[in-house]
Amino acid sequence: MKGLKEQWKNLKNSRKLRCGGFSAALTAAAVALALLLSAAADSLEKRFALQADLSFNALTTQGEVTDAVLAQLDKDVRVYAVAPASGGDENLFSLLDRYAARSRHFTWSEESILRSPALVAAFSDSADNRQVTEECLIVHCGETGRTRILNEDDYYTYSYDVEAGVFHTAGYTYEKSLTEAVLYVSQDTLPTLQLLTGHGEWTAEDVPVMAETLVTANYLLQKVNLNAGDTLDPGSPLLILCPRLDLSREELARIAAFTDQGGDLFFVTQYSDPLTLENFSALLRTWGLSCYPGLVIAKESARDSYYAGSPVYLMPFMQDGEMTRPLLEAGKDIVLLGGARAFRVSDILPENVVLTPVLLTGDSFIRDYADGRSLNEQQEGDAEGVFPLALWADRIEESGKVSHAFFIGNLTLFTDEWVKNNTDSAAFLLQAVRTLMGEGPVKLNILPKNALREGLTLRSLAVPVAAIILLPLLTVLAAALVLWPRKNL
Repeated sequence: MKGLKEQWKNLKNSRKLRCGGFSAALTAAAVALALLLSAAADSLEKRFALQADLSFNALTTQGEVTDAVLAQLDKDVRVYAVAPASGGDENLFSLLDRYAARSRHFTWSEESILRSPALVAAFSDSADNRQVTEECLIVHCGETGRTRILNEDDYYTYSYDVEAGVFHTAGYTYEKSLTEAVLYVSQDTLPTLQLLTGHGEWTAEDVPVMAETLVTANYLLQKVNLNAGDTLDPGSPLLILCPRLDLSREELARIAAFTDQGGDLFFVTQYSDPLTLENFSALLRTWGLSCYPGLVIAKESARDSYYAGSPVYLMPFMQDGEMTRPLLEAGKDIVLLGGARAFRVSDILPENVVLTPVLLTGDSFIRDYADGRSLNEQQEGDAEGVFPLALWADRIEESGKVSHAFFIGNLTLFTDEWVKNNTDSAAFLLQAVRTLMGEGPVKLNILPKNALREGLTLRSLAVPVAAIILLPLLTVLAAALVLWPRKNL
Protein backbone atom coordinates (compact mmCIF):
# COMPACT_ATOMS: atom_id res chain seq x y z
CA MET A 1 0.00 0.00 0.00
CA LYS A 2 2.79 2.33 0.87
CA GLY A 3 4.39 1.57 -2.42
CA LEU A 4 1.29 2.60 -4.35
CA LYS A 5 1.04 5.92 -2.49
CA GLU A 6 4.65 6.60 -3.20
CA GLN A 7 4.19 5.89 -6.90
CA TRP A 8 1.13 8.17 -7.07
CA LYS A 9 3.03 10.96 -5.35
CA ASN A 10 5.91 10.60 -7.75
CA LEU A 11 3.48 10.64 -10.70
CA LYS A 12 1.77 13.86 -9.52
CA ASN A 13 5.13 15.53 -9.06
CA SER A 14 6.26 14.39 -12.47
CA ARG A 15 7.25 17.31 -14.72
CA LYS A 16 5.80 15.52 -17.76
CA LEU A 17 2.38 15.27 -16.10
CA ARG A 18 2.43 18.86 -14.92
CA CYS A 19 3.31 20.22 -18.33
CA GLY A 20 1.15 17.81 -20.31
CA GLY A 21 -1.87 18.25 -18.06
CA PHE A 22 -1.59 22.01 -18.20
CA SER A 23 -1.40 21.90 -21.99
CA ALA A 24 -4.40 19.59 -22.21
CA ALA A 25 -6.42 21.78 -19.83
CA LEU A 26 -5.45 24.90 -21.74
CA THR A 27 -6.44 23.29 -25.04
CA ALA A 28 -9.79 22.15 -23.61
CA ALA A 29 -10.44 25.62 -22.21
CA ALA A 30 -9.57 27.23 -25.56
CA VAL A 31 -11.91 24.87 -27.41
CA ALA A 32 -14.71 25.51 -24.92
CA LEU A 33 -14.17 29.28 -25.16
CA ALA A 34 -14.19 29.11 -28.97
CA LEU A 35 -17.45 27.15 -28.91
CA LEU A 36 -19.01 29.61 -26.47
CA LEU A 37 -17.89 32.61 -28.54
CA SER A 38 -19.18 30.97 -31.71
CA ALA A 39 -22.57 30.25 -30.10
CA ALA A 40 -22.74 33.79 -28.69
CA ALA A 41 -21.82 35.31 -32.05
CA ASP A 42 -24.40 33.15 -33.80
CA SER A 43 -27.06 34.17 -31.27
CA LEU A 44 -26.17 37.86 -31.58
CA GLU A 45 -26.11 37.63 -35.38
CA LYS A 46 -29.57 36.07 -35.43
CA ARG A 47 -30.97 38.38 -32.75
CA PHE A 48 -29.76 41.57 -34.41
CA ALA A 49 -29.56 40.34 -38.05
CA LEU A 50 -25.91 41.30 -38.38
CA GLN A 51 -25.13 39.10 -41.36
CA ALA A 52 -24.42 41.02 -44.56
CA ASP A 53 -27.05 40.63 -47.28
CA LEU A 54 -25.17 39.10 -50.21
CA SER A 55 -28.32 38.00 -52.05
CA PHE A 56 -29.07 39.30 -55.53
CA ASN A 57 -30.62 42.78 -55.40
CA ALA A 58 -30.63 42.79 -51.55
CA LEU A 59 -33.51 40.34 -51.56
CA THR A 60 -33.33 39.58 -47.84
CA THR A 61 -33.21 43.17 -46.57
CA GLN A 62 -36.38 45.08 -45.73
CA GLY A 63 -36.95 48.76 -46.43
CA GLU A 64 -38.16 51.80 -44.50
CA VAL A 65 -41.87 50.98 -44.91
CA THR A 66 -41.43 47.58 -43.29
CA ASP A 67 -39.26 49.05 -40.52
CA ALA A 68 -42.08 51.51 -39.73
CA VAL A 69 -44.67 48.71 -39.65
CA LEU A 70 -42.52 46.59 -37.33
CA ALA A 71 -41.75 49.56 -35.08
CA GLN A 72 -45.50 50.12 -34.56
CA LEU A 73 -46.33 46.43 -34.09
CA ASP A 74 -47.95 46.06 -30.66
CA LYS A 75 -49.36 42.52 -30.90
CA ASP A 76 -47.45 39.27 -30.97
CA VAL A 77 -47.23 37.84 -34.47
CA ARG A 78 -46.02 34.27 -34.81
CA VAL A 79 -44.78 32.90 -38.13
CA TYR A 80 -44.51 29.20 -38.87
CA ALA A 81 -42.22 28.52 -41.83
CA VAL A 82 -43.41 25.12 -43.03
CA ALA A 83 -40.62 23.49 -45.04
CA PRO A 84 -39.89 20.03 -46.46
CA ALA A 85 -37.19 17.80 -45.02
CA SER A 86 -34.86 18.79 -47.85
CA GLY A 87 -34.84 22.38 -46.57
CA GLY A 88 -36.73 25.61 -47.11
CA ASP A 89 -36.19 28.92 -48.87
CA GLU A 90 -33.04 30.37 -47.32
CA ASN A 91 -33.75 33.83 -48.70
CA LEU A 92 -37.09 33.83 -46.93
CA PHE A 93 -35.55 32.55 -43.70
CA SER A 94 -32.94 35.32 -43.77
CA LEU A 95 -35.67 37.91 -44.21
CA LEU A 96 -37.61 36.42 -41.27
CA ASP A 97 -34.49 36.78 -39.11
CA ARG A 98 -34.28 40.45 -40.00
CA TYR A 99 -37.97 41.00 -39.16
CA ALA A 100 -37.49 39.30 -35.78
CA ALA A 101 -34.46 41.53 -35.10
CA ARG A 102 -36.59 44.62 -35.67
CA SER A 103 -39.47 43.76 -33.31
CA ARG A 104 -39.80 41.70 -30.16
CA HIS A 105 -43.44 41.08 -31.17
CA PHE A 106 -42.36 39.16 -34.28
CA THR A 107 -41.13 35.59 -33.85
CA TRP A 108 -40.77 32.67 -36.20
CA SER A 109 -39.81 29.02 -36.29
CA GLU A 110 -39.16 26.43 -38.95
CA GLU A 111 -41.73 23.63 -38.93
CA SER A 112 -42.57 20.44 -40.77
CA ILE A 113 -45.96 18.87 -41.42
CA LEU A 114 -44.47 15.52 -40.44
CA ARG A 115 -43.24 16.88 -37.09
CA SER A 116 -46.22 19.18 -36.44
CA PRO A 117 -49.33 17.73 -38.14
CA ALA A 118 -51.54 19.85 -35.88
CA LEU A 119 -50.62 22.91 -37.98
CA VAL A 120 -52.84 21.64 -40.78
CA ALA A 121 -55.90 21.39 -38.55
CA ALA A 122 -55.17 24.64 -36.73
CA PHE A 123 -54.61 26.98 -39.65
CA SER A 124 -55.97 25.59 -42.94
CA ASP A 125 -59.33 27.26 -42.33
CA SER A 126 -57.93 30.75 -42.96
CA ALA A 127 -59.79 33.75 -44.34
CA ASP A 128 -58.43 33.43 -47.86
CA ASN A 129 -59.31 29.72 -48.06
CA ARG A 130 -55.72 28.61 -48.53
CA GLN A 131 -54.45 25.37 -47.13
CA VAL A 132 -51.33 24.53 -45.15
CA THR A 133 -48.98 22.75 -47.55
CA GLU A 134 -45.57 21.14 -47.32
CA GLU A 135 -43.96 24.50 -48.11
CA CYS A 136 -45.75 27.65 -46.98
CA LEU A 137 -45.65 30.47 -44.45
CA ILE A 138 -48.31 30.70 -41.72
CA VAL A 139 -48.60 34.22 -40.30
CA HIS A 140 -50.80 34.24 -37.19
CA CYS A 141 -51.81 36.69 -34.47
CA GLY A 142 -53.37 35.07 -31.43
CA GLU A 143 -54.84 38.34 -30.11
CA THR A 144 -56.92 39.02 -33.23
CA GLY A 145 -57.33 35.37 -34.20
CA ARG A 146 -56.47 36.14 -37.84
CA THR A 147 -54.21 34.07 -40.06
CA ARG A 148 -52.66 34.61 -43.48
CA ILE A 149 -51.08 31.73 -45.39
CA LEU A 150 -48.44 32.60 -47.98
CA ASN A 151 -47.00 30.29 -50.60
CA GLU A 152 -44.47 30.64 -53.41
CA ASP A 153 -47.03 32.38 -55.67
CA ASP A 154 -46.94 35.33 -53.25
CA TYR A 155 -43.22 35.89 -53.68
CA TYR A 156 -43.02 36.67 -57.41
CA THR A 157 -44.39 38.97 -60.06
CA TYR A 158 -44.52 37.84 -63.66
CA SER A 159 -44.27 39.38 -67.10
CA TYR A 160 -45.79 37.81 -70.19
CA ASP A 161 -43.68 37.20 -73.29
CA VAL A 162 -46.21 37.55 -76.09
CA GLU A 163 -43.90 36.10 -78.76
CA ALA A 164 -42.93 33.03 -76.73
CA GLY A 165 -46.33 32.70 -75.08
CA VAL A 166 -44.82 32.14 -71.61
CA PHE A 167 -44.54 33.95 -68.29
CA HIS A 168 -41.17 35.06 -66.90
CA THR A 169 -40.34 35.98 -63.31
CA ALA A 170 -40.03 39.76 -63.27
CA GLY A 171 -39.67 40.58 -59.57
CA TYR A 172 -39.52 39.27 -56.02
CA THR A 173 -42.20 40.33 -53.53
CA TYR A 174 -41.04 38.55 -50.37
CA GLU A 175 -41.04 41.74 -48.33
CA LYS A 176 -44.30 43.19 -49.64
CA SER A 177 -46.27 39.97 -49.13
CA LEU A 178 -44.85 39.32 -45.66
CA THR A 179 -45.35 42.88 -44.40
CA GLU A 180 -48.91 43.02 -45.73
CA ALA A 181 -49.61 39.71 -44.00
CA VAL A 182 -48.28 41.08 -40.71
CA LEU A 183 -50.56 44.11 -41.05
CA TYR A 184 -53.56 41.95 -41.95
CA VAL A 185 -53.31 39.70 -38.90
CA SER A 186 -52.35 42.41 -36.39
CA GLN A 187 -54.66 45.33 -37.13
CA ASP A 188 -57.39 45.95 -34.54
CA THR A 189 -60.07 46.28 -37.18
CA LEU A 190 -60.14 45.70 -40.92
CA PRO A 191 -62.29 47.46 -43.53
CA THR A 192 -65.11 45.03 -44.29
CA LEU A 193 -66.87 44.22 -47.56
CA GLN A 194 -70.28 42.56 -47.34
CA LEU A 195 -71.07 39.84 -49.91
CA LEU A 196 -74.78 39.36 -50.56
CA THR A 197 -75.80 35.68 -50.67
CA GLY A 198 -79.01 33.70 -51.02
CA HIS A 199 -79.83 34.55 -54.66
CA GLY A 200 -77.35 32.39 -56.57
CA GLU A 201 -74.68 35.09 -56.36
CA TRP A 202 -71.00 34.33 -56.71
CA THR A 203 -69.29 34.13 -53.31
CA ALA A 204 -65.65 34.41 -52.23
CA GLU A 205 -65.19 30.67 -52.76
CA ASP A 206 -66.44 31.01 -56.34
CA VAL A 207 -64.11 33.91 -57.21
CA PRO A 208 -60.75 33.05 -55.58
CA VAL A 209 -58.73 35.47 -57.72
CA MET A 210 -60.97 38.40 -56.82
CA ALA A 211 -61.14 37.35 -53.16
CA GLU A 212 -57.35 37.04 -52.99
CA THR A 213 -56.91 40.52 -54.47
CA LEU A 214 -59.18 42.00 -51.80
CA VAL A 215 -57.88 39.95 -48.87
CA THR A 216 -54.27 40.66 -49.84
CA ALA A 217 -55.15 44.35 -49.73
CA ASN A 218 -56.31 43.76 -46.12
CA TYR A 219 -60.06 43.81 -46.70
CA LEU A 220 -62.25 41.43 -44.72
CA LEU A 221 -64.97 39.62 -46.71
CA GLN A 222 -68.18 38.87 -44.84
CA LYS A 223 -71.17 36.98 -46.21
CA VAL A 224 -74.62 38.49 -45.64
CA ASN A 225 -77.84 36.49 -46.07
CA LEU A 226 -80.88 38.68 -45.55
CA ASN A 227 -83.20 35.66 -45.63
CA ALA A 228 -81.30 34.21 -42.66
CA GLY A 229 -81.79 37.39 -40.65
CA ASP A 230 -78.37 38.98 -41.21
CA THR A 231 -78.22 42.75 -40.95
CA LEU A 232 -76.51 45.22 -43.26
CA ASP A 233 -73.84 47.61 -41.96
CA PRO A 234 -74.06 51.01 -43.72
CA GLY A 235 -70.35 51.49 -43.02
CA SER A 236 -69.35 48.58 -45.27
CA PRO A 237 -70.08 48.41 -49.02
CA LEU A 238 -72.44 45.67 -50.19
CA LEU A 239 -71.09 43.56 -53.07
CA ILE A 240 -73.71 41.91 -55.30
CA LEU A 241 -72.02 39.53 -57.75
CA CYS A 242 -74.23 38.33 -60.60
CA PRO A 243 -77.47 37.24 -58.87
CA ARG A 244 -79.55 34.54 -60.60
CA LEU A 245 -82.56 34.57 -58.29
CA ASP A 246 -84.64 37.57 -57.35
CA LEU A 247 -84.83 39.59 -54.16
CA SER A 248 -87.98 39.46 -52.10
CA ARG A 249 -89.82 42.74 -51.52
CA GLU A 250 -88.70 42.68 -47.90
CA GLU A 251 -85.05 42.27 -48.94
CA LEU A 252 -85.41 45.11 -51.46
CA ALA A 253 -86.79 47.33 -48.68
CA ARG A 254 -83.87 46.42 -46.40
CA ILE A 255 -81.33 47.31 -49.11
CA ALA A 256 -83.19 50.61 -49.63
CA ALA A 257 -82.93 51.31 -45.91
CA PHE A 258 -79.23 50.42 -46.08
CA THR A 259 -78.53 52.94 -48.86
CA ASP A 260 -80.71 55.56 -47.13
CA GLN A 261 -78.24 55.42 -44.25
CA GLY A 262 -75.36 56.05 -46.64
CA GLY A 263 -74.61 52.42 -47.52
CA ASP A 264 -72.75 51.86 -50.81
CA LEU A 265 -73.24 49.26 -53.55
CA PHE A 266 -70.84 47.34 -55.79
CA PHE A 267 -73.04 45.65 -58.40
CA VAL A 268 -71.78 43.20 -61.04
CA THR A 269 -73.85 41.61 -63.80
CA GLN A 270 -72.97 39.51 -66.86
CA TYR A 271 -74.58 39.20 -70.28
CA SER A 272 -75.74 35.65 -69.45
CA ASP A 273 -77.51 36.66 -66.21
CA PRO A 274 -81.33 36.68 -66.30
CA LEU A 275 -83.11 39.98 -66.85
CA THR A 276 -86.40 38.72 -65.38
CA LEU A 277 -85.41 39.54 -61.79
CA GLU A 278 -88.04 42.22 -61.14
CA ASN A 279 -86.83 43.43 -57.76
CA PHE A 280 -83.16 43.57 -58.78
CA SER A 281 -84.27 45.50 -61.88
CA ALA A 282 -86.23 47.83 -59.61
CA LEU A 283 -83.09 48.38 -57.54
CA LEU A 284 -81.18 49.42 -60.68
CA ARG A 285 -84.00 51.75 -61.77
CA THR A 286 -83.68 53.70 -58.52
CA TRP A 287 -80.22 54.62 -59.78
CA GLY A 288 -81.47 55.46 -63.29
CA LEU A 289 -80.15 52.28 -64.94
CA SER A 290 -81.27 49.15 -66.72
CA CYS A 291 -79.37 46.42 -68.61
CA TYR A 292 -79.26 45.73 -72.32
CA PRO A 293 -80.07 42.11 -73.17
CA GLY A 294 -77.25 40.30 -74.92
CA LEU A 295 -73.54 40.51 -75.54
CA VAL A 296 -71.57 43.64 -76.46
CA ILE A 297 -69.42 43.05 -79.56
CA ALA A 298 -66.94 45.56 -80.94
CA LYS A 299 -67.20 46.45 -84.61
CA GLU A 300 -64.26 45.22 -86.61
CA SER A 301 -63.33 48.77 -87.57
CA ALA A 302 -62.84 49.76 -83.88
CA ARG A 303 -59.62 47.78 -83.60
CA ASP A 304 -58.27 49.75 -80.64
CA SER A 305 -61.27 48.73 -78.50
CA TYR A 306 -60.84 44.94 -78.48
CA TYR A 307 -58.08 42.42 -77.94
CA ALA A 308 -56.15 40.18 -80.35
CA GLY A 309 -58.72 40.11 -83.13
CA SER A 310 -61.52 38.92 -80.79
CA PRO A 311 -64.31 41.55 -80.76
CA VAL A 312 -66.00 39.97 -77.71
CA TYR A 313 -62.85 40.67 -75.62
CA LEU A 314 -63.35 44.36 -75.07
CA MET A 315 -60.69 46.84 -74.08
CA PRO A 316 -62.91 49.82 -73.20
CA PHE A 317 -61.82 53.40 -72.75
CA MET A 318 -61.45 54.55 -69.14
CA GLN A 319 -63.14 57.88 -68.50
CA ASP A 320 -61.87 60.63 -66.22
CA GLY A 321 -63.76 60.90 -62.94
CA GLU A 322 -63.52 60.76 -59.16
CA MET A 323 -62.88 57.04 -59.14
CA THR A 324 -60.62 56.71 -62.15
CA ARG A 325 -58.41 59.80 -61.90
CA PRO A 326 -55.71 58.15 -59.74
CA LEU A 327 -55.56 55.25 -62.21
CA LEU A 328 -55.29 57.52 -65.22
CA GLU A 329 -52.56 59.62 -63.58
CA ALA A 330 -50.61 56.43 -62.83
CA GLY A 331 -51.09 55.10 -66.36
CA LYS A 332 -53.09 52.10 -65.09
CA ASP A 333 -55.96 52.23 -67.57
CA ILE A 334 -55.76 48.88 -69.37
CA VAL A 335 -58.65 46.53 -68.57
CA LEU A 336 -60.02 43.54 -70.49
CA LEU A 337 -63.64 42.38 -70.38
CA GLY A 338 -64.29 38.97 -71.90
CA GLY A 339 -68.01 38.89 -72.68
CA ALA A 340 -69.67 42.05 -71.35
CA ARG A 341 -73.14 43.44 -70.74
CA ALA A 342 -73.90 47.11 -71.34
CA PHE A 343 -76.05 49.45 -69.27
CA ARG A 344 -78.84 51.65 -70.54
CA VAL A 345 -79.04 55.04 -68.82
CA SER A 346 -82.56 56.39 -68.33
CA ASP A 347 -83.45 59.39 -70.46
CA ILE A 348 -84.66 61.12 -67.32
CA LEU A 349 -82.54 60.44 -64.24
CA PRO A 350 -83.94 60.65 -60.72
CA GLU A 351 -83.37 64.16 -59.36
CA ASN A 352 -81.06 62.95 -56.59
CA VAL A 353 -78.78 60.81 -58.81
CA VAL A 354 -75.61 61.75 -60.66
CA LEU A 355 -74.21 59.12 -63.06
CA THR A 356 -70.66 59.18 -64.42
CA PRO A 357 -69.40 56.77 -67.10
CA VAL A 358 -66.33 54.79 -66.00
CA LEU A 359 -65.75 52.48 -69.00
CA LEU A 360 -67.04 53.15 -72.50
CA THR A 361 -66.85 50.88 -75.52
CA GLY A 362 -65.62 51.89 -78.93
CA ASP A 363 -68.04 51.58 -81.85
CA SER A 364 -69.99 48.40 -80.98
CA PHE A 365 -73.28 46.56 -81.33
CA ILE A 366 -75.30 44.34 -79.01
CA ARG A 367 -76.22 40.83 -80.07
CA ASP A 368 -79.12 39.73 -77.85
CA TYR A 369 -79.79 36.45 -79.71
CA ALA A 370 -83.52 36.98 -79.19
CA ASP A 371 -84.02 36.32 -82.90
CA GLY A 372 -82.65 32.81 -82.49
CA ARG A 373 -79.46 33.58 -84.37
CA SER A 374 -76.32 32.66 -82.44
CA LEU A 375 -73.96 34.38 -84.89
CA ASN A 376 -71.69 37.12 -83.56
CA GLU A 377 -72.13 39.22 -86.70
CA GLN A 378 -74.33 42.28 -86.46
CA GLN A 379 -77.94 41.68 -87.48
CA GLU A 380 -80.64 44.09 -88.51
CA GLY A 381 -82.22 45.64 -85.44
CA ASP A 382 -79.23 45.14 -83.14
CA ALA A 383 -78.50 48.22 -81.01
CA GLU A 384 -75.27 49.92 -82.03
CA GLY A 385 -73.11 52.79 -80.87
CA VAL A 386 -70.96 53.53 -77.83
CA PHE A 387 -72.15 51.86 -74.63
CA PRO A 388 -71.26 52.23 -70.94
CA LEU A 389 -69.86 49.02 -69.46
CA ALA A 390 -69.24 50.52 -66.02
CA LEU A 391 -70.68 53.53 -64.23
CA TRP A 392 -70.20 55.43 -60.99
CA ALA A 393 -73.25 56.87 -59.23
CA ASP A 394 -73.82 59.34 -56.39
CA ARG A 395 -77.23 59.70 -54.80
CA ILE A 396 -78.52 62.03 -52.09
CA GLU A 397 -80.85 60.01 -49.88
CA GLU A 398 -83.94 61.22 -48.05
CA SER A 399 -81.96 61.07 -44.83
CA GLY A 400 -79.60 63.67 -46.28
CA LYS A 401 -76.74 61.20 -46.49
CA VAL A 402 -74.95 60.42 -49.75
CA SER A 403 -74.87 56.88 -51.08
CA HIS A 404 -72.47 55.72 -53.80
CA ALA A 405 -72.65 52.83 -56.23
CA PHE A 406 -70.39 51.19 -58.78
CA PHE A 407 -71.96 49.16 -61.60
CA ILE A 408 -70.08 46.96 -64.07
CA GLY A 409 -71.26 44.50 -66.72
CA ASN A 410 -68.53 41.88 -66.47
CA LEU A 411 -67.13 39.64 -63.72
CA THR A 412 -64.21 37.92 -65.49
CA LEU A 413 -62.36 41.23 -65.34
CA PHE A 414 -61.82 40.46 -61.64
CA THR A 415 -61.79 36.66 -61.62
CA ASP A 416 -59.43 35.60 -64.41
CA GLU A 417 -55.80 34.97 -63.36
CA TRP A 418 -54.37 35.82 -66.78
CA VAL A 419 -56.31 39.09 -66.91
CA LYS A 420 -55.11 39.99 -63.43
CA ASN A 421 -51.46 39.35 -64.34
CA ASN A 422 -51.50 41.15 -67.68
CA THR A 423 -53.82 44.13 -67.22
CA ASP A 424 -54.61 46.72 -64.57
CA SER A 425 -57.74 44.90 -63.40
CA ALA A 426 -56.52 44.42 -59.81
CA ALA A 427 -55.72 48.13 -59.47
CA PHE A 428 -59.12 48.93 -61.02
CA LEU A 429 -60.95 46.70 -58.52
CA LEU A 430 -59.11 48.10 -55.51
CA GLN A 431 -59.60 51.68 -56.67
CA ALA A 432 -63.37 51.12 -56.99
CA VAL A 433 -63.53 49.67 -53.48
CA ARG A 434 -61.32 52.37 -51.99
CA THR A 435 -63.48 55.08 -53.52
CA LEU A 436 -66.64 53.47 -52.14
CA MET A 437 -65.08 53.19 -48.70
CA GLY A 438 -63.89 56.78 -48.75
CA GLU A 439 -60.50 55.44 -47.70
CA GLY A 440 -58.66 52.19 -48.04
CA PRO A 441 -56.49 50.02 -45.85
CA VAL A 442 -52.86 50.91 -45.39
CA LYS A 443 -51.31 51.11 -48.83
CA LEU A 444 -47.79 49.75 -48.72
CA ASN A 445 -45.48 51.28 -51.27
CA ILE A 446 -43.05 48.36 -51.36
CA LEU A 447 -41.72 47.77 -54.83
CA PRO A 448 -40.77 44.27 -56.02
CA LYS A 449 -37.05 43.52 -56.11
CA ASN A 450 -36.00 43.18 -59.73
CA ALA A 451 -35.50 39.55 -60.74
CA LEU A 452 -33.93 40.28 -64.11
CA ARG A 453 -30.17 40.49 -64.26
CA GLU A 454 -28.73 42.79 -66.88
CA GLY A 455 -27.17 41.04 -69.83
CA LEU A 456 -23.48 41.39 -70.60
CA THR A 457 -22.64 44.54 -72.54
CA LEU A 458 -19.40 46.27 -73.49
CA ARG A 459 -19.96 48.69 -70.62
CA SER A 460 -20.58 45.93 -68.04
CA LEU A 461 -17.42 44.11 -69.26
CA ALA A 462 -15.24 47.21 -68.97
CA VAL A 463 -14.15 46.65 -65.34
CA PRO A 464 -13.25 42.93 -65.57
CA VAL A 465 -11.47 43.44 -68.91
CA ALA A 466 -9.50 46.37 -67.47
CA ALA A 467 -8.53 44.24 -64.45
CA ILE A 468 -7.34 41.42 -66.68
CA ILE A 469 -5.16 43.81 -68.69
CA LEU A 470 -3.90 45.97 -65.82
CA LEU A 471 -2.89 43.26 -63.35
CA PRO A 472 -0.10 41.81 -65.57
CA LEU A 473 1.04 45.31 -66.49
CA LEU A 474 1.21 46.33 -62.83
CA THR A 475 3.16 43.15 -62.06
CA VAL A 476 5.69 43.95 -64.81
CA LEU A 477 5.94 47.56 -63.58
CA ALA A 478 6.55 46.44 -59.99
CA ALA A 479 9.22 44.00 -61.17
CA ALA A 480 10.90 46.73 -63.22
CA LEU A 481 10.97 49.09 -60.25
CA VAL A 482 12.67 46.43 -58.15
CA LEU A 483 15.10 45.07 -60.76
CA TRP A 484 16.15 48.28 -62.51
CA PRO A 485 18.37 49.55 -59.69
CA ARG A 486 20.11 46.14 -59.66
CA LYS A 487 20.87 45.93 -63.36
CA ASN A 488 24.56 46.80 -62.87
CA LEU A 489 25.15 44.64 -59.82
